[in-house]
Amino acid sequence: MEYPWYKIVNGDDIEQGDIMDNCPVFQFPPEFSSELLEDPTQSYDLGFKRYDTIVLSQTCDMVQGREKINDVLLCSIWNRSDYKEGHFSKPEGWEEARKGRCPAYHILNHYESEQFNREFRVVDFKRIYSLPLDFLRNYAKSTGDRLRLLPPYREHLSQAFARFFMRVGLPVDIPPFK
Repeated sequence: MEYPWYKIVNGDDIEQGDIMDNCPVFQFPPEFSSELLEDPTQSYDLGFKRYDTIVLSQTCDMVQGREKINDVLLCSIWNRSDYKEGHFSKPEGWEEARKGRCPAYHILNHYESEQFNREFRVVDFKRIYSLPLDFLRNYAKSTGDRLRLLPPYREHLSQAFARFFMRVGLPVDIPPFK
C-alpha cells in the first residue's frame, strides 16, 4: 500500500518533522571555559558546523503568534551512504534499527521526486541541538523547498525519541531467566 512519508514545504512555518538540510549548528570552541565568561572584555568566536537535521520540538509549541518555546530541538540525520564502517555499514545494522532495536536511532524512508532524491536516513538521537526559533524560521525561509515528515511517521519518530530520552537505568536488574 502506498502511503506518503513526506511532503514538500517552504517558507518560515516550522513543524515537527521538518528536515533542515545543511543546517548550521553553533558550537563552542574546545578552549572555551567558564573563566572566559568572568571577563566581560574577553571575546571569542562561536563557530558552527552544518548538519542535516530534523525538528523534534512539538508543532503546537511553534505556532506563529502563539509560541510556547524560544528554542527548537533538532537531531542530526545521516544518509545511509555516510556509513562506510561500523554497525550501520551493514544491512543487518539498518534492519536492527528499522525494527526499533537500536533505541538511539530511528530510520527514515527514502524519497524520490523530480525535485528531491534522498536515500534512507537515520536520525541520531545522541546528537541533539537547539536553535532559536526565530533563527530557524529565517533559515527555513532562505533555503526554499524542504521535506516535511508526515503523520503517522512523524509521531512514530517522536515516540522513538521519547523512548530513548526517557530510559531509566536500574541499579540492580532482574537476573536473566534460565
